[in-house]
Amino acid sequence: MIFHKKRVLTGCLLLALGFAVLLDTLGGPKWYGISEFWRPTSKLATQILWDVRIPRVLAAMLVGILLATGGLLLQTISHNPLADPSIIGVNAGANLALIAGELAGLALTVLNAFWLALIGALLAFLVVIGLSLNKKGFSPLRLLLGGTIFSGFLSSISMAVSFMTNNTQQFRVILAGGFSGANYEQVGLLVLVAIVVVGSVFFFRTEFTLLGLDHQTTVGLGLSFKKLMGIAIALIVLAAGSSVAVGGNIGFVGVGVPQMVNFVHPGSFKANVFPIALCGGIFMLFADLISKAAVSSVELPLSALSAIVGGIVLFILVAFKKKVVK
Repeated sequence: MIFHKKRVLTGCLLLALGFAVLLDTLGGPKWYGISEFWRPTSKLATQILWDVRIPRVLAAMLVGILLATGGLLLQTISHNPLADPSIIGVNAGANLALIAGELAGLALTVLNAFWLALIGALLAFLVVIGLSLNKKGFSPLRLLLGGTIFSGFLSSISMAVSFMTNNTQQFRVILAGGFSGANYEQVGLLVLVAIVVVGSVFFFRTEFTLLGLDHQTTVGLGLSFKKLMGIAIALIVLAAGSSVAVGGNIGFVGVGVPQMVNFVHPGSFKANVFPIALCGGIFMLFADLISKAAVSSVELPLSALSAIVGGIVLFILVAFKKKVVK
């Protein structure tokens, strides 16, 4: 019975994901009919759909999947439901690394941007982990507080640098977030990263579920705590860094989507990995559609849009939970 419910849920989410992909492909400043795929009205329409919109849509979907999966994994290992790579400074570190690379005169090719973002995300994460340690060991509260402060610090540096140089417009694109200009090379890289991240999370789903318990219980069950933490950190950095390399500064997906799914479909890490990953892709596709279609003359910054939507959703969930408790 439970297995049947999981199959139904997964099937419904896959249908919703397919619908979101189609809608985001056809929607934008100019809307196209679905018949454009087999009966194009012009060469320009074909070029826009296949060379501009489809790689953009695929990039948005994959980044949403990666951010949601990375957020779920971070919340599990930190025992903190509000932990998110964008909140604790991992994304901000990747952003700053991209800006530093641009200032150094490094051409931000797909691979260069990928490696720079990974290095920045890793260094930022290591600093935050250092801030979260005390005499008793790891502190989830210190992780969130220290990470939030460190994230603000890195974001302030990035913003200041963007206004003090001649590359203001280029830096604003990174900080604003979005998938305008996404190409198939970036999509191919994201596909590989998504296979590694989601595949690894699924492979270690039982171990990561147990990692969500306290340290003594994890060790008592015969698991290597340090090894699992190292794998989890590597996957989080890979998910966050690659997402920033392609989509720029996009936040709240890693905290908002897992909380929404857990609210509607309560379950363990193992039970909700795929639903959260699929919902991350759906969320990002609709956010991308709104960013490019809401105002015909300008594209809304995806970082602000995702933060607004994610913030509203979290506010509603917190308010509803308080009402239920009362």
